[in-house]
Amino acid sequence: MAFLDDVKKFGKNISDKGKDAIGTAKLNSQINTEKDKIKELFTKIGEQVFAAYKAGTEKGYGEFCAQIVESEAKIQELKNKILEIKDEASCPKCGTEVAKEVAFCPKCGEKLQATTTAAAEPAKPAPAKPKSKN
Repeated sequence: MAFLDDVKKFGKNISDKGKDAIGTAKLNSQINTEKDKIKELFTKIGEQVFAAYKAGTEKGYGEFCAQIVESEAKIQELKNKILEIKDEASCPKCGTEVAKEVAFCPKCGEKLQATTTAAAEPAKPAPAKPKSKN
């Protein structure tokens, strides 16, 4: 019966990995959609800047810049979800995806914060105070 239990566990593991891959693919698709929006906005900004140049004014593209900032924030949020699914972290210096347990970035050598911090370790009891003799 242990063999059947092992087969079930193996099948469940494969199923979970498949779900993670599908979730990551969906998030990557959303990231690409946001990047396409940014490209369209850059084009619109360029058109307005050129029109403003020809007209002798320089206003009219602040709204597009605000939309780009929103899309960039959404992209970062989606990338963080992907890292969460993969159980990875991002190097703060170069952005390379690394395992959470890694101490240094394999690409740039930046020292990474350990995921097992002192807060995760059980607190040590305070040393006992000597009793005063009165």
